Amino acid sequence: MDVLAVLTRLFSGAQAVGVQGVFQFDFGQGNAVWAAVKDGLDVQPGRHAAADVTIAVGAQEFAGILQGTQDVEELFASGRLKIDGQMGLATLLPQMINAARRGTPVEKPAVKMNQRYPARERVSDRLSAEQPVLREIERRPFAGLSVADFRRDYLPFGTPVILTDALRDWPFFKMSREESIVHFAELKGITRHGDYAEKTFSTDRDFRSTSIAEFIASLERPLAPGEKPPYMGNNVVPPQLLELIRFPEYFDRSLYIKPRIWIGPKGTLTPLHRDDSDNMFAQVWGQKSFILAAPHYREALGTWSTSEGGGLEGCDVNPDKPDYDKYPAAREVIFHRIVLEAGDLLFLPEGWFHQVESVSTSLSVNFWVNSGRGW
Repeated sequence: MDVLAVLTRLFSGAQAVGVQGVFQFDFGQGNAVWAAVKDGLDVQPGRHAAADVTIAVGAQEFAGILQGTQDVEELFASGRLKIDGQMGLATLLPQMINAARRGTPVEKPAVKMNQRYPARERVSDRLSAEQPVLREIERRPFAGLSVADFRRDYLPFGTPVILTDALRDWPFFKMSREESIVHFAELKGITRHGDYAEKTFSTDRDFRSTSIAEFIASLERPLAPGEKPPYMGNNVVPPQLLELIRFPEYFDRSLYIKPRIWIGPKGTLTPLHRDDSDNMFAQVWGQKSFILAAPHYREALGTWSTSEGGGLEGCDVNPDKPDYDKYPAAREVIFHRIVLEAGDLLFLPEGWFHQVESVSTSLSVNFWVNSGRGW
């Protein structure tokens, strides 16, 4: 494998997904290459004196990543890919690889990192505006909602629903915390530290590589005055744990994106935002509170996007402390406040705004779905 040529091709479209910085790759046996992406692109053998992020991975595994037979996040979780330096930049690597596979044109206008763009209207916004006003989120027993009923009554209208006692057949749900830590023993995740809530979707957040088992063991540690609780959010569920969970049957298995795991103590917070896929959110340990708002409140909530083409979308309106002088239309927004208990499964339709906070020490698994309803 011609590493220089491969990395040149990989990074040639990096600016299209908002990447800027110096990446150092260490393939072992003295084989090292760096790539600097700034105003232009420079790829050279050897070691850079001031790399922003260093990625250590075997040459065979790296070839597998580029061929699509190896997954970056799974390699990281299993310790076969190691990352040092600015984890925020490293989190863009999967997007960059996907862009290279799609053949993202080099001449495509560059996305600026941590830039805000106007949020465009979605199909779900219009669908939401056409529905009767939803006054509360329904709670139903999981055993009482068939796949046919779900696809008839909730899915086509983009209506959220909470399903109780939904994880009874999950081996992972039946385990004690001590038993589950055994399965995490060799696994790693990315944790968020500091004011991560104030830097939503920003690569400037303080990301760190952390042992999952050690992180769970530290969850009950008292925080210093003013210290924000760390959060292990949006990590891929490693293959070793997939057999311990169950994919909800409401969607065809082929439509599910790789499930993600979220672990944190009381107080971890993800501010109001919305995703571009349907979501089945399973609460395994503890409690999580959600504040939900319907998609058609996009303008009232001061919604912005991370890219011109429509990326992740955050909101300037804080549902706990709305600034009605700056956003008077926010007075019309109906905020739904719900709490998920251990064993609950939430259907969160594409386009619905949500703020999420851990009420107690919490572990959740979510399943984003390529259902075809977005946009």
